[in-house]
Amino acid sequence: MDEASKTSSPGRDRVSILCLVLIAALTVTWIVVGAAVRPAMYSDSGWGLQGWDTRARAPGFNNSAGPDPTDISRDEIGFMSNWSPGQHLLPGLLELAGMNLGLAIVAVTAAFSVLGLAGWFALYRAFGFPTRSAMVALLLVACSRFFNLPFAIYNGGEVLLFGVAPWFVLLVWRLRELRWSAVPPLVAGTAVLVFAKLSGLIVAFAAMGAAAVCADSAWLKRETIRKILVAATAAGSAAVIFYFGWFVHGPTPASIVTEPHSIGLPFYLAFVIGSLWSASLSLGDFASYLFLHPSRPILPTIDAVYFAFLTLAAPILGFSAWHLRRDHGEYLRFSYLAAAAMSAFLVLLWLRGNAVSFEERHLRIASLLLLIGVVHAFIDFPVRVVRIVVITIFIGASLYGVASFAVRTKANLERPLGIRGTRQLNANAQALEFLHRIDVVGPGGETPVVVVMSPELGLELRQARVFPMQADFDTLAELEARVIRGRVAQLYALMPAKLVDSGKAAAILKSFVDYPADGWRSVPLGDYVAYYQDRPR
Repeated sequence: MDEASKTSSPGRDRVSILCLVLIAALTVTWIVVGAAVRPAMYSDSGWGLQGWDTRARAPGFNNSAGPDPTDISRDEIGFMSNWSPGQHLLPGLLELAGMNLGLAIVAVTAAFSVLGLAGWFALYRAFGFPTRSAMVALLLVACSRFFNLPFAIYNGGEVLLFGVAPWFVLLVWRLRELRWSAVPPLVAGTAVLVFAKLSGLIVAFAAMGAAAVCADSAWLKRETIRKILVAATAAGSAAVIFYFGWFVHGPTPASIVTEPHSIGLPFYLAFVIGSLWSASLSLGDFASYLFLHPSRPILPTIDAVYFAFLTLAAPILGFSAWHLRRDHGEYLRFSYLAAAAMSAFLVLLWLRGNAVSFEERHLRIASLLLLIGVVHAFIDFPVRVVRIVVITIFIGASLYGVASFAVRTKANLERPLGIRGTRQLNANAQALEFLHRIDVVGPGGETPVVVVMSPELGLELRQARVFPMQADFDTLAELEARVIRGRVAQLYALMPAKLVDSGKAAAILKSFVDYPADGWRSVPLGDYVAYYQDRPR
C-alpha cells in the first residue's frame, strides 16, 4: 500500500481527526488556564522586560538603563546583548496597547504555540510523511512539558523559536535547490529567527548547510558546488549582519567561560545524542524531576541519565534511519545533517569552556526535526514488543507533560499576583505590598533606588529605579569584593531571608561603600527582609 492510500484510509483518517481534536483541546486548555491563572516568568525574560521598562531613559533599540555602580545617582545605559528582543518587545507592545502584562504573555505564547504547531505540521508534510504520522507527532508535542510550560512560566525566546523555526526550515526545504535568488529570503528568515532567540542563528546555519548537501549522491554532482556557495553566501551575510548589528554591542550567553565538565567529551557526546531523542518529549526534564528534585535528590548530577539515554537514543535513531532510508532518504540526510551540525556547535562551545548549560532545550529544534521520523518508523513496526516499549515511552512522556502543567498551575495559584498580572516566583505577598508602598516619587522629584534579587521582581516597580542582582549565582567572596558608590534620596534592598542567613545580604549592604555600615534599618516581611537608608547627611 502506498503513502497516498495509507493517508486516505478511513481508519487512518479517524486517527488523524482524533489527534487533531485532542491537540486542539489541549492547546485551548493551556491557553484558558494560563489566562485565568496568569503566568510567572524566568529571570531571562525578567531581564528583558526590566530593560524594556527603562526605554524612556535608554534611547535606542534594545537598550536598557539602570543605576550605575560607580555612582547610583545616575544611570548606566547598555545594549541588552544577552537576550533576543522578541521575548520582551512583543508582550511589551501588547501591554502598551492596553493589555496587562500577564495576559500579554499568554497572548504571545498562544500565538507562537499555534504558529509552531501549524509550522511543524506543514514541514512534516513537506518532508513527505503522511498526515497520520504528522498528527501523532504533534499530539506528542501538544502533551509535552516544553509545550505547555510557557503558559505557566514564560520562557521568552524558547516559545518564540518553537513558533518560527519550522517555517524557516520549510523555507529552506522549499529552496533547497539553492539558486542565487534564495539568498535574500534566507537572510531575512535568519533575522526573524534571531529576533525570536539568539540561538536561532545556529538553527539557520545548520539548516542551510544541510540543504546544500542533502540531495541524493550530492557529492557526485557539480550543482552541489553552487549550492554550497549559495548557502555559504546566505550564512556569511547573516553572520556579518549579526556581528555588526548585535555581537559587537556586548556579550552573549555563549561568551561566559567556565570550567569544563569533569568527564569532558564522552559526556558531551552522550548528552547531545540523548537529547536528540529526548528533547521533543521533555524526557530530560522528566528525568531531572525524578532524580534531581531539590527536595529529594537521588542523583548528584544529570550525567548518568544521559549515558542511559544514549543507550536508548542510539538504537531508536539508528533504526529510524534504517527504516527511512528508501522512501525518505532526502529528509533523512537533511534532518540528520542539520541535527549533527547543531550538536557539533554545542560540543565545540563546551570544549572551549563556554558556560552553556546542560539542558535539552538547546537541541529541541533538532529533536523535533527527528521526531517525525521516529514516530513514522515505529508506528507500523512489525515487532510488537518494540512497539509497546516505544508507545509506553510516548505515553509516559505525555502523562508527565500534562501532570506537570497541573502541578505548576496549582503552584502559581499559591503565588502572589503582581500589579501587572504576572505571578511572582521569588517573593511573597508582604514583599510585593512593601515594594508597591515605596514606589513613589519624592517631594523633590527624586525616585528611590531599589535593589532586588531577581529582575522579574523589579517589574512591580513603576516609579523607582531598579537595581537587579542575582546573588544566588555569586559566591560570598565575589559579593564581598564588589564596590558600589554614590548616594540617592532613598536606597532600599529587598533580600530573601536565606541570603541573610548565608551572610550574602550583609556583603551586599557593605558593598554600598558611601553609606554607613551601621545605618541600615530593616523591615521583616515574612521570609524576606527589606533594608533601607536615606541619603547620608
